[in-house]
Amino acid sequence: MKYKTVTALAALSLTQCTSLDIEECMHADWYSFGLNDGNSGTTPYTLNNYIQDCSEFGLGVDSTQWRAGYQIGLKNYCQPENGYMLGLEGAYYNGVCGSNDFLKRYNEGHRKYEIKQRISTVKTRLSTIENEIAQATSAISSSIDVPNNKERKNSLKREREQLEQELLLLRIGAPDAFSIQFNF
Repeated sequence: MKYKTVTALAALSLTQCTSLDIEECMHADWYSFGLNDGNSGTTPYTLNNYIQDCSEFGLGVDSTQWRAGYQIGLKNYCQPENGYMLGLEGAYYNGVCGSNDFLKRYNEGHRKYEIKQRISTVKTRLSTIENEIAQATSAISSSIDVPNNKERKNSLKREREQLEQELLLLRIGAPDAFSIQFNF
């Protein structure tokens, strides 16, 4: 799990490009840029992107002002309830908060997000199963490949039963709902 988090963080940090133009570099309110970046939970490496962009035009960045704004924005971003809401939305977290409370609440919200996503996936599959059972039933009634269609129908019914059980566990919040292994 730790490896996945580090890999994801590294990948995201590579994709956080800023690409400022000359006008933005000349007229930037660096405190506001930092405040916005902190409020958004971007990594502090964003400043390096600004510096690189503006240096292409021979312009500098007020790093002190950016950092001051960033720290204020980060305090807003790193509130535990914001972590919960971000997790609940399935938003990505860059690992910028030093607070264990933020991470704990983010993980709680993200767990609920994952459950909601899994419920949606299971419901979609159950709907598909109903259609496939109807097709198998129709084929059996039409005497088309009866043995295979009967087996297919029985297999689909078993899968439906297992998914309905998983759905029930997901809805009641069973902690092991994701670890259930079904054989279809």
